[in-house]
Amino acid sequence: MVIKRSIACILLFAYAFFYSGAVYSVQGAYSGDVAYSGLTASQAASKFEDAVLQSAGLSAEILSNPSAVPSMPPSTAARAAVVMEVSSKRVLYAKNPHMKLPMASTTKIMTAILAIEMGNLEDVVTVSPKAVGVEGSSIYLAKGERLTLEQLLYGLMLRSGNDAAVAIAEHIGGSVENFVRLMNRKAVQIGARNTNFVNPHGLHDDMHYTTAYDLALISAYAMQNPVFRTIVSTKYKKIPWEGRSYDRVLQNKNALLWSYEGANGIKTGYTKVSRRCLASAALRDGMQLVCVVLDCQPWFDDSATLLDYGFANFKPYTVVSKKQVLGHIPVRDGYEAQVAAVCREEILLPVREGEEKEISVEVKLPQYLKAPVKAGTKVGYVKVTLGDEVSIRKDLYTAADVKENTIRSNLKRIIDRWIDTEFGF
Repeated sequence: MVIKRSIACILLFAYAFFYSGAVYSVQGAYSGDVAYSGLTASQAASKFEDAVLQSAGLSAEILSNPSAVPSMPPSTAARAAVVMEVSSKRVLYAKNPHMKLPMASTTKIMTAILAIEMGNLEDVVTVSPKAVGVEGSSIYLAKGERLTLEQLLYGLMLRSGNDAAVAIAEHIGGSVENFVRLMNRKAVQIGARNTNFVNPHGLHDDMHYTTAYDLALISAYAMQNPVFRTIVSTKYKKIPWEGRSYDRVLQNKNALLWSYEGANGIKTGYTKVSRRCLASAALRDGMQLVCVVLDCQPWFDDSATLLDYGFANFKPYTVVSKKQVLGHIPVRDGYEAQVAAVCREEILLPVREGEEKEISVEVKLPQYLKAPVKAGTKVGYVKVTLGDEVSIRKDLYTAADVKENTIRSNLKRIIDRWIDTEFGF
């Protein structure tokens, strides 16, 4: 863009210099050109100016209105990076999104969400010898120490305790090995098919890897869980320290929680091989973004820049509201002739200016239903697409009960009422 502007300026300067000395010859100079023939000198000059700008890839409107210049995707020192909107999973920025790389302690995002989904936060976990003295970052667990699963999760996500990761894995999976199998199974379910976990903490192993895209998918999935969001957005937390007269004071390692507007997660990671990795998250104007940078020395600065790009260039657009009626289905033999089909979830898309016009909404419903119909019956789906980038499908459900209206059903209701009245059943 800078080069294009420079070329445009040089050409415009050259044009202005020659035009000022030959203003009266402009009419003749362009009289043989079909595009300019029949124009006045000022009209021809204007046409020429537009042509110069267009040759540089610009327009007069853009130069006269700097805010009209499209925001260019920023550069990043990260080896791989992805910015993703959480609800739609739309990728807003990508650099080497499918390159397989080590992920260090961002591994613990999967460890945490599995523990939250499969465990009870009030469960008391007894620390085994295997969880004691794990190399790397630690919350210094002792053999036989007892903490709740929730307390261990804060130690895992705020202070990146590798010992907490092992204690959690053993509690949820019965063993670290079985827990790792659960991690890989969950990754496939989420759609992270280029990810392989070998351990629950992220200490380096050549077979322990992910991609920026996969880690963004895992992060987006996790950020939809309210318990997970609460934990990863916490700056400070005190948890017990058995055998001592004071508590452990945990401070979150994610500096963006203090420096970036709307920051609400997620997890730092570092090993000598992976170098600095960060999965971050921020919420602004109802739009939740996650940003993943792998092998990125200026991890906080670059993540902030990438998040800024996402918020500046995309705005949340509600395609379908929660409980919005998207159609009516005829009901045969029912007291009501039809029943409404609703979407239980909001469908929100991050869009560039004017892009909402390109969104396609397709609703699929059965031709009819047979009474009786129960509210909450799955009856079809809505599919929202935006070009080749976004395809979201959500189930639709009946909004109300519809009783059967036949001679047999009415007779049965009459008998049931009579029995209730006569015998008080």
